[in-house]
Amino acid sequence: MAERTGSRADGGPRIVVVGAGLVGPVAAMYLAARHGPVTVLERHPDPRTAPSRGGRSLTVILSARGWRALRELGLEERVRAIAVPLHGRRGHLPDGGTPLTPYSRDGSPIWAVERARLLDILLDAADATPGVEIRFGEQVVGVDLDTPEVRVRGAFGEHRLRCAHLLGCDGAHSAVRAAMVARGVREHVGTLELAYQEITLELPWCERENMHYWPAGDALFGAFPTLSPGQFTGCVFLRREGPAPSYAAAAAGLPLRDQFAAAFPELARAIPDLGEQLAAKPVSHIALVSCDTWVWEGRAALVGDSCHAMAPFMGQGMNCSFEDVRVLAACLDTERTWEAALAAYQRRRGRDADAVAAISLEHYRTMSRLPDPGAEQAATLSRRLSALFPDRFVPLYERCAFTEESYAEAQESERHLRRLVREIQDRHPGAADRIPDRELRGHVLSRSPL
Repeated sequence: MAERTGSRADGGPRIVVVGAGLVGPVAAMYLAARHGPVTVLERHPDPRTAPSRGGRSLTVILSARGWRALRELGLEERVRAIAVPLHGRRGHLPDGGTPLTPYSRDGSPIWAVERARLLDILLDAADATPGVEIRFGEQVVGVDLDTPEVRVRGAFGEHRLRCAHLLGCDGAHSAVRAAMVARGVREHVGTLELAYQEITLELPWCERENMHYWPAGDALFGAFPTLSPGQFTGCVFLRREGPAPSYAAAAAGLPLRDQFAAAFPELARAIPDLGEQLAAKPVSHIALVSCDTWVWEGRAALVGDSCHAMAPFMGQGMNCSFEDVRVLAACLDTERTWEAALAAYQRRRGRDADAVAAISLEHYRTMSRLPDPGAEQAATLSRRLSALFPDRFVPLYERCAFTEESYAEAQESERHLRRLVREIQDRHPGAADRIPDRELRGHVLSRSPL
């Protein structure tokens, strides 16, 4: 087996980044200027030249945390040109209701971006960054954390690549995390009870400035507008197991198209090739990952899905991962050693990753829930409290998507608001949403000072 050593002195990589998805190129660009050179290893072929780009989300969401990273890398303008602004989410309920929930109180949008086009921009920018080298078709099959060193399998056999520091940006099935687990790090790896498929469709009656969703209890469909007029990318979520609608029912012989039509009749009538798309598109599972340690001494660190793969329902996975990279770079700027910087990075990010993962699952439950009087009353009270005390009761989604506030702090603020809402509902059973503003304000002020 050939060996390649890397250091500043011999011109090899000082840093090896494993994974060239969305996060790996961002990490390489952040680190190359001040800590490089950086070599990025990616097991798949270059997606810019590969004939097929299936298997990953068609659309990703960009909000404040992600935009900051792109801005600092000088890529904001290029990405903005391929992004679609979304101002809210429009529900299409079984009873015919179409409620609109704005994403922010001041009308600010989040942005939908085609994943493949965003990745092209990131890879092109990384290729153009001095000190960054991306090697496609090179799979990391072994990791030595002590050297550190990776064992790589490519088109010409296996070789070893040594470096000073190693970043695992290699997703939920991370080889770098596996090496840490083998040394005693505790991980939790699971799969959400839901799986999903993505399709394309035309929805001429749906406004393009919003995300649209159709809840059906045990099923959920969401659609995002694309740059093409009238065209949307859609995602259907079904249970993996259990009775219809589910993928288990499909495996038992109940066609997916029939299950879809029963859950979403309006949509089924609008998609002429629904059966063909569902038969052809892969079923994707949602990995959930957490681990108690993200770093190994001063040598290795996990970033993004490799340490906190989460459900996609808040649109924060990529944004949180880009923020990981930015915080890691900031820690390297302020701490004197890599060991101190990596320890600071984990302290700053661990609780936040746990929080946003929990928030994402809760957001799914909110979107998929069928109309419920108690839940609707609580939501109305929350909105009124936010209007009466706009700086104190900032909506949770707004905190996550439009600020860089700690996810953990945002989660705790939301818990405080929910406790307050339950208290008001308990004091005024059946009539809490009709309390006059003056009385509602007085209750809050008497409960705890601003």
